[in-house]
Amino acid sequence: MSKPVIRTYKDSNDLKRMQKLTQAIWSLEPNYHIGDLAWQRYRHAGRENDWDTAIWEMDGNTVAWGWIQKPGELICQVDPDFPEVAKDVIDWFDKITKTNEQKVTVLETESHLISALEDSLFNPLAENPEVLTKISLDSCSFPVQLPDKFKGRHIKGSEDLTNRVAVHKAAFHKSRVTEESYLNVMNTYPYDSSLDWVIESPNGEFVASCLIWFDEVNKVGLLEPVGTDARFRRMGLASSVCKLALNALSERGAKTAVVVCTSPDACELYKSIGFEKFAQTKSFHRLKNTYYTSLLFFN
Repeated sequence: MSKPVIRTYKDSNDLKRMQKLTQAIWSLEPNYHIGDLAWQRYRHAGRENDWDTAIWEMDGNTVAWGWIQKPGELICQVDPDFPEVAKDVIDWFDKITKTNEQKVTVLETESHLISALEDSLFNPLAENPEVLTKISLDSCSFPVQLPDKFKGRHIKGSEDLTNRVAVHKAAFHKSRVTEESYLNVMNTYPYDSSLDWVIESPNGEFVASCLIWFDEVNKVGLLEPVGTDARFRRMGLASSVCKLALNALSERGAKTAVVVCTSPDACELYKSIGFEKFAQTKSFHRLKNTYYTSLLFFN
């Protein structure tokens, strides 16, 4: 068997290679959807210097990728058919990071990654997990009832860019999303403006939004992100905009939708729509100093 070849991430073509692996191994067990990679890569402009990213290939096919969020946090994906590559990804992470503290987050179902982390003396980290939920789109459409004179629609493209960014920033006050970065998002596979939904107030202002990324190969959509302007919360708008986007997703032929809950309130929102938990994240942690001391002791 040939050995994997590692190379440094260069451009959007490499993002597509990462997405191809994510798409190829999709089930409800891996931690990422192709939309995750697109959104996380492009939602903030000028972040390239904050990241180190590498791809592992065998016979021209991507079998793993690693993405370091500085100062010392790794997200990664490894083809379960090549579990031994996980050790290579961890070794690369160890070599690249300069800080003493290292953290890796995986899905609790990714046993091949968990085994590799434990073998490398990473320990479970006590923190609140992110909860992954899913919903079947086979049964029926989602009824939507908006407040009087509010209306929902998908965005029309770049002509809605300013207002689309405004509603995102109104929902997420600390967000660094800009018109430049959101335009990058819109130009990234598999973004589709027909799945980027907003609710307009009576004066035409965007007040809630839901973007869905559709993996046509696996017939699964990811909701990321969803938000409501703080001035218009507790009106059912987040639920409504999600349902509108889910109806559009179903019309595209999707069978399943998934969304990650990062707070109890978010979990309650998606539960009210019909989403059910299927997994959660698990984080691991180690200190470089302790790790190398252990290696010296045991060797």
